[in-house]
Amino acid sequence: MKIIDPETKSVIKTICPFCSFGCEFGVVFDDFGVKGVEYLSDGNTGGRLCPRGSAAGVFLNHPRRLTVPVKSGRAVDWVRIKQELKDILAKPDKVAVCFDRNITEEEHQAILGFCKGAGISHIASTYFEPERFFKVFIKRRKPVGLDQIDRAQQIVVLGDPFNQAPMISKTLINWKLSDRKNRLVVIDSINTHTAGFATDFLKVRAGTEPLLLLGLAREKSGDIDLAGTTGIESSIIDEVSQSFKSAENGLIIVSLAFGHTYDPVLFTEALIRFSKFSGKPVMPLFEFIGFPGNEHFGAVYNLIKKRKIKYLINFGELFPYYYPQVLKGVKGLNVCATSTLKFDGIDGLPAVLNLEKEGTIITTFGPAKLSGEIKPASGTMDVKALLDMMGGVTKKVSGINEPELKIDLKERIGAVVEKSTKKTRGYLLLGEKIAFNFMGFFETPQLKINPVDGEELKVRTGDRVYVQSKNGLAEVVVKLSIDVPCGVVSIPAETPDVRELFDFEIHQELVNFEPTEVKIWKKE
Repeated sequence: MKIIDPETKSVIKTICPFCSFGCEFGVVFDDFGVKGVEYLSDGNTGGRLCPRGSAAGVFLNHPRRLTVPVKSGRAVDWVRIKQELKDILAKPDKVAVCFDRNITEEEHQAILGFCKGAGISHIASTYFEPERFFKVFIKRRKPVGLDQIDRAQQIVVLGDPFNQAPMISKTLINWKLSDRKNRLVVIDSINTHTAGFATDFLKVRAGTEPLLLLGLAREKSGDIDLAGTTGIESSIIDEVSQSFKSAENGLIIVSLAFGHTYDPVLFTEALIRFSKFSGKPVMPLFEFIGFPGNEHFGAVYNLIKKRKIKYLINFGELFPYYYPQVLKGVKGLNVCATSTLKFDGIDGLPAVLNLEKEGTIITTFGPAKLSGEIKPASGTMDVKALLDMMGGVTKKVSGINEPELKIDLKERIGAVVEKSTKKTRGYLLLGEKIAFNFMGFFETPQLKINPVDGEELKVRTGDRVYVQSKNGLAEVVVKLSIDVPCGVVSIPAETPDVRELFDFEIHQELVNFEPTEVKIWKKE
């Protein structure tokens, strides 16, 4: 019989998998289980962690952690799940296999090998976050290091890395303050924490960031009025463009929130062109970079609508829970998906967290290895265990041919101009990315509303309002803020009910979520 010793403590060193920084820290255990985290002064961030890493113990032992299979809200045993999966796989031509966040490189390879052995030809990513397109910056070069910030004369930042990836804040602030000549240019459509430290804040019209990037890259964009569309004067665009190109050392840092721009594909293409024009590298910041399939999800979606695919097996932790509006367009689809959390009314298989796995994850600064020393929560399964349970022959694969994406620049620019200049009857909802709102664990989502709009709506900070789009309805808390312009509201899109509000389009078989027109009224 084990004797409980309250003084016993052990620390397992690990790598945080919750964003691209790959911070090192220790998870502390005692005889009762997870006790918390320990900050490692010899780690790559000097012992500092953002709210997500600091709350690693919460993720491991959260009350909403899914540890048994559930169907229609009720627990079922693995024997039933095993039989259902075998029945599904008996008709591989009717099955699509997909994956999103919370899988390792090795698990991705295992999935591809399983599909090859099972005869499943429809394989796609269900990771729809806009940052997934940043993988081009991981593939093309040696990883950009933090030391390149210290050497820079000018840095251009897109988005809000201080909130999205807080571990970069100290390095960037120290660089900014170390020399009065250092110039920090921030581009965003709302005032942000990062923008507060900018030498120059280019506040663009909502969703037009890619148009401004093309302007900075001196790309011809037809006969559009670039200044009138983006809200940035032509003289400023020309000066920033030339100054950044002429800087001896420079860097482009980019982060992009869900539902924050109209076309993340054009955004990324414009970023590539700006980097090439200026001769400066790009440092991409992301939560997860995503893995490729042999099809884009839009192709799978169309086959589902035609009833050619009846079953979808998903590995990860987001789909379909975090994209409920995507499934509204398809009926009769049977989804069998892994999940790390319990969601009301959703079928799910309990998944192991990346924190509990051994394998490789991709960070901004290169691949990182998870040790697998933290024991998975009882009842959960990793991807390989699930594949073994399904049976079949797994064949070796060397990779996958991702479908080629052809970009019609003129057509995409025209679409962004049309959407960004369209008059709205209600308010334009933008997504934000704030670390301490991660998956809704720490904070209740707050809707930022300009005080002028707040006066019109007769609401104050702390009041509750309803936000409605054609996709759904959510009740949220108000925060009056001059960070957002009149007519525009923003919210961290970290819970399914908030994410459901956002419109999406499928273009060239890619799913993109956009700034969305909404109605708002006060809860009485």
